Amino acid sequence: MVKFKLPILFIGGIGGSGTRAVANAIMSFGYYAGDCLNNAYDNLIFTELFKRPHWIRRGVSEKKIHQRLQLFERVMREGVNLTSIARWPALGRFWHQQRQGFDRFKNVVGWMTKEPNCHLFLEQIIDHWPDVLFIYVTRHPLDMAYSNNKGQLGNWGWLFEIDLNTYVVPEVAQLEYWIRTQKRLNNMSARHKERIYTLKFDTFVVNPMEAMLELAERLNLSIDKATLIKAASKVIVPESIGRWRKHDLSIFTPRQIDFCRTVGWPVDLEIN
Repeated sequence: MVKFKLPILFIGGIGGSGTRAVANAIMSFGYYAGDCLNNAYDNLIFTELFKRPHWIRRGVSEKKIHQRLQLFERVMREGVNLTSIARWPALGRFWHQQRQGFDRFKNVVGWMTKEPNCHLFLEQIIDHWPDVLFIYVTRHPLDMAYSNNKGQLGNWGWLFEIDLNTYVVPEVAQLEYWIRTQKRLNNMSARHKERIYTLKFDTFVVNPMEAMLELAERLNLSIDKATLIKAASKVIVPESIGRWRKHDLSIFTPRQIDFCRTVGWPVDLEIN
């Protein structure tokens, strides 16, 4: 059984936060992300097991969640086999892609999982793996409010007591989702300071080399300059950065704007 010195990594955040770019950079460090990935590098095994709002809504026990996390690690380590299919038959469709796991590799530095929804299981993930580091990717809340990626809001808004019918426009509901998930993150970070690494996407894309060096230092991982330059060259500043400046912010409540400002995000439009 392969054992790694570096921490297990989970990368999550609200959909559209930039987790794909961050995952791509970390994969260049030598981390194994799984073989069942979509174009956004989402781990589809994790998606299959955990992106199930109705399962959570029914009031699933902590034990059941930990059992699925255990199954997930087994698949990542050994691949999809008859034992895992017996426990979760739907995994059979991933057999061709994930017939083996990271136990077959000798040149990887650790294993990681990128799936935006995994932040909803942050507490259980931290509790399940003592050596895990959760990388929470966050992005300017007003840019997120105007994102077309509102899947989490629809799937998980209820978990944060957000009734979509009470909001005139979805952008306001999306910002409220960002605020409530951020408050949850702040509370958990205060309790698990060494286990949660918050990465601002806006800073990451502007200076990817510095951001990657800081992350590598947190992982106690030495990265050669060539690898760093190659990884940084793949990072592109999206046109959507700063899109909030083109919109009327009066649709949001003063409370929402004040919270964004309080947690360190610029929210005041420059007047020329």
